[in-house]
Amino acid sequence: MPPPLFSVPVTPSESPAVARRRKEEEEERRRYYLNMGYAIRTLREELPDVFFKEPSFDIYGDDIVFKDPLNKFEGIDNYRRIFWALRFTGRIFFKALWVDIVSIWQPAENLIMIRWIAHGIPRVPWEGHGRFDGASEYKLDKNGKIYEHKVHNVAMNPPTKFKVLPVHELIRSLGCPSTPKPTYFEISSQSLSVALFKIGMDEMLPSAMPYAFPSKSWRRIAWI
Repeated sequence: MPPPLFSVPVTPSESPAVARRRKEEEEERRRYYLNMGYAIRTLREELPDVFFKEPSFDIYGDDIVFKDPLNKFEGIDNYRRIFWALRFTGRIFFKALWVDIVSIWQPAENLIMIRWIAHGIPRVPWEGHGRFDGASEYKLDKNGKIYEHKVHNVAMNPPTKFKVLPVHELIRSLGCPSTPKPTYFEISSQSLSVALFKIGMDEMLPSAMPYAFPSKSWRRIAWI
C-alpha cells in the first residue's frame, strides 16, 4: 500500500491539569488589566478632588505601603487617615485648594506615574498663592491592585530650587508658614497625627511618553 501524500503530525492532547492552569493564567491576566485600567481611571478622576472628597480605596491592597523621603506608613487604615487629614487641614488653612493633573503614563506595565500641580490660597491675607509641582508613583501587584505609593521630590513654586520636604511641611509651606503652628504639628513623625499629612509624589521620568489630559481635568473648590 503506497504511503499517504501528506502527513499531519499528531500532538498529544492537553491534559486537564494543563488546560485548567492555562485557563487560570488567562483569567489572572484579564483581571490584572481590568484592575489596572480601573486604577488609572480612578486616580485620574479623583486626584483633583483629593482635598475635599474621599477617594475610592478599592484600587489599593490592604497592605499598601506609603513612603516619602522621611517616613513610611503601612496598611489601608493609615492610608485612609492621610486623605482625611488633607481634607481636614485644607478646610482650616485654605480658602481654596485644587490640583491640576498634567499627565499620566506607564514607564512599566506594573507602574503608574501621575504628574500634578497642587495650588492653595491661604485664609490669611499676608500669604500669597502657593504652588507645588510633583508626581506620584504607584506600583501594582499581580492582581492589578496598588501595593505601594511612593514620594521622592516636590518642587515649590517653580522654577525655584528643588527641595525634599516631608508632606506635613509641604502643607504648612503651601499655606501659612509664617503663622504660629498648632500644637499637633509638634508630635513625633511616627505618631498618628503626622500620618495624617501624607500624599505621595515622585519625579517624572523624562524617557517616558506621557498621556496628556485637557485642562478641564482639574477642579477647584473654595470654602467660605
